Amino acid sequence: MGLAALCVMALAGCRTVNKGITEAVLDGRTYRDWHIRYGSHGHYSLNDEGLATIEFEGLVDAGRVRVRYQRGLQGQARCIADVTGRLLAQVERQTGVTITTSTTLDLLRFDEPPENFDIQLTVEPNEFPLPLFVRAGDESCTSILAQNRSYPYVLVHELVETSLAARAGGRVLPDLGWGAFGLKANFNNYTRWFRDGLANYAGYVASEELSDEMDCPDCPIRIGALLHAHPFSELSRIGARLFSWSQSSHGQHERDYYDAALGLFLLIESRFGQQTIRDIVAEIAKREAVDGRDLRRITSGIIGTDIRQLVADFEFPMTSDELTPVTAALAANRGLDVAEGLLVETVESNGAADRAGLMADDVIVAADSAPVVNTLDFELALLRAGRQPAIPLAIWRKNAGTISIELPLKRPDKNRRTPGKRINPLQKGRIDFFGVLPFIP
Repeated sequence: MGLAALCVMALAGCRTVNKGITEAVLDGRTYRDWHIRYGSHGHYSLNDEGLATIEFEGLVDAGRVRVRYQRGLQGQARCIADVTGRLLAQVERQTGVTITTSTTLDLLRFDEPPENFDIQLTVEPNEFPLPLFVRAGDESCTSILAQNRSYPYVLVHELVETSLAARAGGRVLPDLGWGAFGLKANFNNYTRWFRDGLANYAGYVASEELSDEMDCPDCPIRIGALLHAHPFSELSRIGARLFSWSQSSHGQHERDYYDAALGLFLLIESRFGQQTIRDIVAEIAKREAVDGRDLRRITSGIIGTDIRQLVADFEFPMTSDELTPVTAALAANRGLDVAEGLLVETVESNGAADRAGLMADDVIVAADSAPVVNTLDFELALLRAGRQPAIPLAIWRKNAGTISIELPLKRPDKNRRTPGKRINPLQKGRIDFFGVLPFIP
C-alpha cells in the first residue's frame, strides 16, 4: 500500500471519528442551546478628509445659518435655511439667550439615510456643523427635516450651550479638564444643570415651533423624536443632586441627568412663567462670568425661593407601568387601530393602574383632555394635574374602542433614602474632584 493510499485512509478515518463526535454532541443539545447572531456594519463616518471629497453644488448663506447642498437640492437648502433662521429667532425670543454660535448644515443624499453615524469634524469654536441626510426620491424640505432625528433638538441644544459658554461673549463657566506631562486633572464649576438644562429647554421650544410649522403626519420619523422623555420623573428621583452634575459623568447617569435638567426648566416655566427664564438669562448677561454657585444664587433670587429646595421638595406621581410610544410599525404588528398614543406593555399587579382598570395592550390617547403622543406628553399632563388625587385618561382598547378611566396618582415617598446618594465632603461645593491620573491621549 502506497503512502498516498495511507493518507487517504487516515483522512477518511479522521472524518468518521469527527462525524461520530459531532453527532453525539448535537444529540445531547437542546434547541435553547443554539443562538443566531447577526452583525451589521451599516455605520456611516464623516471626518475632514471624507467631507473634502463630497461634491457640493452650492451654498445658501443666511448669516448664522449656512446650508451646503448636493446637486438638485438648492430649493430645499433655501427652505431649510429659512426655517432654521426662524426657529433660532423664536428660541432667542422665548429664552432670552443670544445665540452667537453659527451653524453649517450639509445636505447629503443617500439611497437610505444611515441609522448610525459618527461625525468628527474640525471647526471654529463658534461654529457647529450638522449633516442632514436626504433620502433619494423623498427630497421635500418637510421630509428632510422630519427624517433627521438630530433636527432641531440637538442642533438648537448645541448652539445654545456653546453660546452660553463660548470664550467670546459667553458668561457661564464650563467644567474643565486638561493634561500635561502624562497627568490629567479636572475642575468642575458645576454649571451643567444650567447649561444643559437651558439648552434642553431651548431644543424643546424649537421642536414645539417646528411641529406647528411643519405638519407632516406621513413623514417616516416624527419631529422631536430626540426629546428627553422623562424630565419630571427623573427630576423627582434625582432631586438636588442635579446641582452637582459634573462633566465627567457617564452612561445612564448622563441620560437621567439630561432628563432631569430639562425637567427643571420646564418646572420653572410652569411655576413661574417663561418670562422668569428670560429674566434669569438677562441677569447672567450682566456678569462677567458665573459658576454653579452664582447660577444658583441668581436663579433663587429671580424665582424668590431657594432653587435647591424647590427641586428637593418636588414630587411627581409615579405610574410604575411600562409605556411605549405607538409607531406605524408597532400599530400594524400589534393590531392597534390607533396611529398615536402610549401602549401599555405591562400593568403592575394590584397597583394603582390595575385597580383603575388599565390593562396591558391598552393605548393611552389622551390625559386630562390633552392628546398623548409620547412619554413627554404624558409627563406634562401629570405635571399640569398638580396634586389632584387622580387624572382622567382616554384609553383605546381592542374590541372596545375608546373608553375613559380615572388613574390614581401615587406620590413618591420623600422620606425614603435614595440608594447611592453621594455626600460631598467639600461643603462649599466648588470642586468635586481635583487630582492627577495617568494621562491616556
